[in-house]
Amino acid sequence: MNGVDALFFDFDGTLWDPESEIFRAHAEVFQEFGHRLPVEVWSSLVGTIGSDLWARLERATGCTADRRELQERVRRRQRELLGGLVGRPGVHRVLGAVDALGISRGIVSNSTREWVARYARQCGLAEGWSTVQCADGDRASAKPEPSLYIAALASLGIPAERAVAFEDSPSGVRAAKRAGIRCVAIPNAMTAALDLDEADLRFESFEQIDLSGIVGGKPMYQARTAARTAAPKAPSGGAAGAALQHYYYLPDDLRVVGGEGVYLYADDGRRYLDCSSGTFNLSLGYAHPEIVEVVREQAGRLIHVTSKFQTEPLNALVTKLAEVSPPNLTRVHLKSASGSDANESAVKIAQVHTGKSDVITLFRGHLGQTLGMIGASGAAFRRTPFPSHLPGVVHVPDPHCLRCFYRQERATCGLLCVERINDFIDYASTGRVACVVLEPISGNGGNVVPPDGYLRALKDLCEERGILLVFDEIQTGFGRTGRMFAADHFGVAPHMMTFGKGLGGAGMPIAGLLTEERLTGVEGHHINSTFGGNVLAAAAALKTVEIIGRPGFLESVRDVGGHVLDRLRDLATKVPFVREVRGVGLMIGIDIVDRDGRPDPGLTNHLAERGLDHGLLLRTSLYGHGNVLKVRPALIMTRQEADEMCDLLERLFLSAVS
Repeated sequence: MNGVDALFFDFDGTLWDPESEIFRAHAEVFQEFGHRLPVEVWSSLVGTIGSDLWARLERATGCTADRRELQERVRRRQRELLGGLVGRPGVHRVLGAVDALGISRGIVSNSTREWVARYARQCGLAEGWSTVQCADGDRASAKPEPSLYIAALASLGIPAERAVAFEDSPSGVRAAKRAGIRCVAIPNAMTAALDLDEADLRFESFEQIDLSGIVGGKPMYQARTAARTAAPKAPSGGAAGAALQHYYYLPDDLRVVGGEGVYLYADDGRRYLDCSSGTFNLSLGYAHPEIVEVVREQAGRLIHVTSKFQTEPLNALVTKLAEVSPPNLTRVHLKSASGSDANESAVKIAQVHTGKSDVITLFRGHLGQTLGMIGASGAAFRRTPFPSHLPGVVHVPDPHCLRCFYRQERATCGLLCVERINDFIDYASTGRVACVVLEPISGNGGNVVPPDGYLRALKDLCEERGILLVFDEIQTGFGRTGRMFAADHFGVAPHMMTFGKGLGGAGMPIAGLLTEERLTGVEGHHINSTFGGNVLAAAAALKTVEIIGRPGFLESVRDVGGHVLDRLRDLATKVPFVREVRGVGLMIGIDIVDRDGRPDPGLTNHLAERGLDHGLLLRTSLYGHGNVLKVRPALIMTRQEADEMCDLLERLFLSAVS
C-alpha cells in the first residue's frame, strides 16, 4: 500500500467505540419488557441506518410499542453511557503519525455531523480533518453504498487508488471497496466476530498498526476472520506441520516470534497484551533489557556447573535473598529446578525435622505437578488418573469468604476456617502432622485472598501444635503483591518459604526455599536437583531482585494494582456475570458466575478464548475447571498500559453481554 495521499476513518466504532454502550441502552429497554436483545442480532445491524429493532420487540411481546417514547428513553440513556468514552487506544498515536507524514485525513461516517462533532470534541479528535462526510440519516447515501467515499475523494481531488479507508464493520468495508478504495479493518467489541474478509488488511486495535507499512509498502498479513477455536488446528504441512506431528499434545495454533515488556508478538504481525505474564513467571516482562544483558554477559563466562561448587552469582544471590526475606528465614536453598521441586523439598525438610509424616493443604491449593505435589494439591481431577499419591495428606477448606465452606459471615465467624483445622488434625490425620503448606493467596485455585487475621491465627495454631508453617510464594513472591513477599503484605513470617517463577525476571528457570536456622541439616541428595543452582539463572535472579528493590518499584506495583482493581470493580457493575474482583497488588482474579450466581467455568473459558480476538492473553483457574480469570501482568506495567488492558477487558466483557 504505497503512494497514499489520504486516509479515511469511519468514526463510530473505529475512532471511538460506542457500540457496546448503545447496545446496552437498547438491551435495557428489551429487558424491561421481559425479553433479551441478543448481541448477535445487534452485531448484524452494526453500520446500518434505520434498523427496526422495535419491530423485533413488538414481535417478541405481541404488543404495539410506543416507538417514539422508547427511542427517546434510549437516547437519554445513551447520552449517560457515552459521556465518559474517549477515543480507542492508539488512535491519537496513529493520527499524529498521519499528520507527521503530511497525509490528508478525513472522516466518513453514517452518523450525523452533529453527532460526530460532539463526540469528536469529547475524544479530542475534532481537529485536523481535511474532509468530513456524513450520511445524516440519508439511507440512500449511507454505507454499504459507496457514495460517502466517492464524495470524500472528490472533495480532496484524489483518485481512489491513492486512498486507504479504516473501517470496523462489514458495511463500511463494502462501501470502501465498492468505491475502489483499499481498506483496513479494525473491529471493535461488537464486530470482532463478523466477516471482515473483504478488507485488505486487518488489525485488532490501533495499537497494532504500523503506519509506515500501510503507506510505504511494508509487507503485512492479510485480513482473516476473527473466529477462533479453543482446540489447536491439525498439522497443515510445511515445517510447522511436520513439527506438530511430533508433539506429545498439540500446542495452541498461535505462533509467537517475540515479546517486549507486557506485549507478545505473533508471526502474523498481531500484538497481544499478556495479562498473565507468561505463566506468572515474567515478573519484569518480555526481554527486559537489563536481564538480557546480564544473561548475555554471564553466558559468555559460565552457564552451569555442578551445584557442589561456589560461584559468584550464587553467592551474591543467596546473600541477597537472606537480606530481603523475613528476618527469621536465614538459610537459602537454591538446588531446586521448579516450584514443584521446592515444595517437595520443604515437605521433606518438615518431615525430617519434626519426625512426623502428615501434610495439611487447602482444598484449592496448587503446589505443583510432580506426583507428590499433585497428591498434596487440591482438586480431585488432578489426582484421579494416578493410583498412588503422597500419603498422609489432609485437605482442609480454604479461607474463601465469598463461598465460605462453613456458611459464616466474616464479621461473626471467629475464623472458623482456622479453628476447625484442629478437628481435621484430631480426626482426619494420623495425629502426626509435620507441616501446613499453603499459598498466602491461592494461585491456580482462584485468587482467594484470606481475610485479615487468618494467616496470623494459622501460624499460632501451628506453633501451639508443633507444626511447621510453609508459605508457597512461587506465584506471590518477588513483588507480585506490591511487597517483596506476600508474607510482608500480611505481616506473618512462616517457618519456611518456597519461591520460583517471578524470581527469574524475564523467564529464566529458578526455584528454591528459605528456612529458619533450626531447619538445616537435611542431606543434599534428598533435596537437590540436577539443574538446581544454575549459574545463568542465578545471575538473572540477582538482577531481578535488584530491580524490584529499587526505590519506587514496589510502590508502582501497588499503585497500578489498585488502579486496575478500581477499573475492574467498576466494570463489574456493567455486566451481570462478574461476582467479585479480588486481589492484592498485581495478583487479581475476576470471579465469573452464571445468571443464578453460580460459578461458570464455561463462560470463563469462553472469555479467555475470545480474549485473543481482542488482543489479550488470559488464563483461567484450575486448568479450565475454575471460574476465575487471572489478571497478573508483568510488574513493570505502567498506568497507561493498565488502562489499555482494562479498556480491552471492558470491550471483551461487554461483547459477551446478551
